[in-house]
Amino acid sequence: MEEQRRMRLERLLDEFDCLGIGRQVNYGKLHLYSIITHSTAIEGSTVTVEENTVMFDYGLPPVGRSVAEQLMNLDLKRAYEAAEEIAAARTEITLPLLKAFSSLVMRNTGALYRTPHGECDETKGDLRLQDVSVGRGGRSYLSWEKVGPRTNDFTAWLNERLASMGSMLAPDIYDLSFEAHFRLVTIHPWSDGNGRVARLVMNLVQMEGGVVPTAVRSDHKVQYIEALRESQESGASERFCGFMTDELIDALSQTVEEYARDVERDVPWLPDDDSNVPSTPQVTPQVRRLLAALGGKELDARELRSLLGLSDAKSFRQRYLRKAIDAGLVEMTIPDKPRSRNQRYRLTALGMRANETLG
Repeated sequence: MEEQRRMRLERLLDEFDCLGIGRQVNYGKLHLYSIITHSTAIEGSTVTVEENTVMFDYGLPPVGRSVAEQLMNLDLKRAYEAAEEIAAARTEITLPLLKAFSSLVMRNTGALYRTPHGECDETKGDLRLQDVSVGRGGRSYLSWEKVGPRTNDFTAWLNERLASMGSMLAPDIYDLSFEAHFRLVTIHPWSDGNGRVARLVMNLVQMEGGVVPTAVRSDHKVQYIEALRESQESGASERFCGFMTDELIDALSQTVEEYARDVERDVPWLPDDDSNVPSTPQVTPQVRRLLAALGGKELDARELRSLLGLSDAKSFRQRYLRKAIDAGLVEMTIPDKPRSRNQRYRLTALGMRANETLG
């Protein structure tokens, strides 16, 4: 991942975590419903997130939507439920497992193909037995004879990378997930459903890595396909992975902005009077993390950065430490010698109260 993108992504993920967005009631479920809706929309579904939520939670089909669209979304939901279990168990990714995912995705909408090489049943996750040229201006994908061996090569590569996930930072996990998406969809193992399965595997990697799963928003479908095509034609994934990173950054930025706006909004039928609302110190998410890390301890800058998982000393000083000191929440143990090698930091009385209030 290009360094500037990496730094921006790390800051957004930090803010997302500090705000506690992912810990909101129902956030995980509704975010997953959004991912499913966007994934099927890329394939032509017109079912909305709201309609899927009602259908998934209450079994009520959306009015005016075709049965095929409903089944496409219900099938993908079942596939994602299976993926969540696989990610939690850290199960090895194998060709039979990928075929099982494809079978779930195509369970109610798949077709049976009779080819000179045998039958290919999409509802069973069978690998394609014919050549295809779907959505690429008439250009063909990998010949069908190579699909099995190349997919096995893919699973071996992915499992090797997943084995070292414990040492990866969030940007590295996203890089791996985007690369997995690119490689699988480029092999194109099935007659249909390749995009949905590739995005599912991408999200599975992200789930296993404990990061926020990524959606390819349907209104960016054209850019998504163009980035994929350009990378496939060049034989390198940089263009596609760059697009996916930008898509993630844009979506996270929008989520953080909307959250900040929504939690500040008051009920519309009451006057804008906060006199009876308990006062909470106005601190940034970064300073909030710093206060929690300090607690009742005295720590030096390096120890604090380590606790916060930060590698950029300049960013730490500007966005965490300086802001906390300027706000009177943190103080130096040797204030008359700011650059002392023995300098440590601790909460002020105001910082302790703020930490208790915000904790």
